[in-house]
Amino acid sequence: MRFDLVRERLEVLPRELPAPPAILTPIMRGGLDSPDEPFPPATARHGRPAAVLVLLFPDADGEARVLLTVRASQVGAHAGEISFPGGSADAGDADPVATALREAAEEVGLDPVACGLRVTGALEVFPLTVSGFRITPVVAVAEKRPECRASPGEVARIIEAPVEAFLPEAPVELEERVIRERLIRYGSYPVEGERVWGATARMLGQLGALLASGGTAADLAGAAIAPEAGGGPPAETAEWTVRPARSDDDPAIQAFLSAIAPELAHALPPASETFLADAGRLVGLASWAPWDRPRTGVDPRGFDGLTFPGDERPAELTLLAVAPDLRGRGIGRGLTAAVAHAAGAAGNTRLLAWTLADAAVHPSSIAARAFFRSNGFTDLAVDRRVQARGLDRLVVSRLLESSKR
Repeated sequence: MRFDLVRERLEVLPRELPAPPAILTPIMRGGLDSPDEPFPPATARHGRPAAVLVLLFPDADGEARVLLTVRASQVGAHAGEISFPGGSADAGDADPVATALREAAEEVGLDPVACGLRVTGALEVFPLTVSGFRITPVVAVAEKRPECRASPGEVARIIEAPVEAFLPEAPVELEERVIRERLIRYGSYPVEGERVWGATARMLGQLGALLASGGTAADLAGAAIAPEAGGGPPAETAEWTVRPARSDDDPAIQAFLSAIAPELAHALPPASETFLADAGRLVGLASWAPWDRPRTGVDPRGFDGLTFPGDERPAELTLLAVAPDLRGRGIGRGLTAAVAHAAGAAGNTRLLAWTLADAAVHPSSIAARAFFRSNGFTDLAVDRRVQARGLDRLVVSRLLESSKR
């Protein structure tokens, strides 16, 4: 499968991810008097937090590959198994992205900058009943093949598996083994003389199902924020320009939002200023407004319960949206920079924005977090008083130039 197609289909992960093939789910074999039953499930909200890096990249022929490792024989409960680079979260990890990238650097020497890595989202959170982890699979694409080396004692070898090995029509082999004194039957993927099974196989099966289904549905990582993960190379400035919106742009703005975020098209918050990304057509927009503006029923956004010193003037990034087919080209970065400049010039000292707080419930918010942090935002607070889709919101903050003088 061509990497260009894989990258396109992973630019915007849908909120409802396809299920991995059922054959990959381990089943406990019953005896003569008892039926087969699923291997004891764990609840995704419980368990020690962990993350793995699902990294896709092009080989020399432009075909898509996925990075896997064979765990060293002395590594814990999953010794000798095929897995993604990753591990348990450390206290200093800001989120699953930080965990996955740190572990990948430790296990295979991954340099995200050197390979042009860009986070696009996450797959379903998987619980592991044997080791007690709750794993977030962080999805990323790299512009070129990463230069990796196996860390002695952790990784026996590195596998660069073709994506075709995990598409829905790929061969799956049935195997059985004894776990916790029960006979377990499961499907596995054959890869380079190894067998990929368990949580890693289900993650790869879900990835394959996602790639086969197209994965093009637009999904916003917040009620007003459309994610565009940072870190990728920006588009040439000649391809698009950022300009203030005019009154005659209203029809184009409505059509743009109706196409990618219909829930926003008719419920936009009042804006002090709106900016457009223009490439001969509307390809992105952003707006801002004072944080302490008067609010109405149609403008429920804001961060109740947050207070700032009297000399602070916070503004709010009320909308950020980029055409799905052009994400990762720096358009969101350019729009955010325009908003930050305008809000700072107006005397504001801080720019606030938000995404969903619980990445385990909505892993798509991982891409939004990666975008914000790559654009100078830091975590400020979790807002539990005004919720989005019934979920807490993570408020992020970026200091503006007016506060640095």
